[in-house]
Amino acid sequence: MRTVLVLAFFMIFWLPRVWSAGFQLFNDGSARVIGLGAAVTARTDLVEAAWYNPSATAFLKTPEVMTGLALIYPSVEFENNRGKDYEMTEMLHPLPFLYAAYPVSDRFTLNFSFNVPYGLTTDWDSDWAGRYDAVYTKLRCYFFTPSVAVKITDRLSLGFGAQIVYADAELRKYIDPAVPNVKTKLTGDDWDAGWVVALTYKLFEHTTLGLTYRSQITLDLDGDAKYYNVPPILAGLFRNGDGEVFLDLPDTLSLGITTRVLPGWTLSLDLLWSGWSTYEQLKFKYDYVPGTGRPGSVIQPKDWDDVWSVRVAAEHALTESLVLRVSYVFDPSPIDDRYRGPELPTNDRHLFNLGLGYVRGNLGFNVAYTYLHMEDAKPGTAAEANRSGLSGTYEGEAHVLAFDLHYRF
Repeated sequence: MRTVLVLAFFMIFWLPRVWSAGFQLFNDGSARVIGLGAAVTARTDLVEAAWYNPSATAFLKTPEVMTGLALIYPSVEFENNRGKDYEMTEMLHPLPFLYAAYPVSDRFTLNFSFNVPYGLTTDWDSDWAGRYDAVYTKLRCYFFTPSVAVKITDRLSLGFGAQIVYADAELRKYIDPAVPNVKTKLTGDDWDAGWVVALTYKLFEHTTLGLTYRSQITLDLDGDAKYYNVPPILAGLFRNGDGEVFLDLPDTLSLGITTRVLPGWTLSLDLLWSGWSTYEQLKFKYDYVPGTGRPGSVIQPKDWDDVWSVRVAAEHALTESLVLRVSYVFDPSPIDDRYRGPELPTNDRHLFNLGLGYVRGNLGFNVAYTYLHMEDAKPGTAAEANRSGLSGTYEGEAHVLAFDLHYRF
């Protein structure tokens, strides 16, 4: 039986790669989760399940809490076929997180999580070749997720929760080569809510299945649109006013299997589906549309695809206190090649993760490192995504370092 389960596990992993990157950060949940490549949907021993699979906390015996920080350091370069190459400004992006679970009884557990599963920041020099498409783009989506886990039987549990989201964004770029010095800045924020349902089933004593579904989130980021360096003769065409950005975060489905069939080892496999096909366009609504001075909207087509990511992980107990974790993630891009812009110039991504965990008594500490390699990408061919006329190749990578502390009461 052990041999069959192990073979089945790796056969599933080596199936042809299925097609979730976008601006999704599902890998950055905690140092422990990063070390496991977020292949944790079927893990029943992690307080981070408060986010990844709320039903799994039904199998925790005592209250637990975890907090920490992930530090992301991306690097992207544009190799220009028409002259000077450009590098995106390199900076460190901190992402905090908090997870807690409180078993009320043998059957009910209350959960709470706070994290940033969606976000991006791209910052190019103000004089770079693509400045008419993007100079500075920032998006942060903060998720507050209270939930409850209910143990139906000793093998089956269900989870239900709300997703309360606060998002803020800032976009800066130059308007058009026809008015080369006119610059715009659009800011906005919004609150919205969704829901999450989850299931955990212990197939055998050593093998568990997990499933989590999250609803779509629809954001209406309301703020200001401002213009700079406007010649007096054009003041009527570029007027400051209110602005809105409409953005959909996809619904997602996580499927996971975890087995401890090999003594001292925990093997996990996750598939994450993201419904990015809802991201058909990015709509901007203005009191005064740039270049017209009249109310209206500007629509940028996106036409993204639904995609799958694959995550596989192994955890090995080196001693009673020390645990080693290794994992790999294939994170395909949902972006339509026609509409790839410099605000998010990514392609398929490969993540290689390494982590260590140490537990002494009720206190635990984890550290993890990720190297992310992005496959080369070309600028979009559609005029709406390439007003600057870019021709070349985007190359990118990122380094992630994370730390966390957790305490079991």
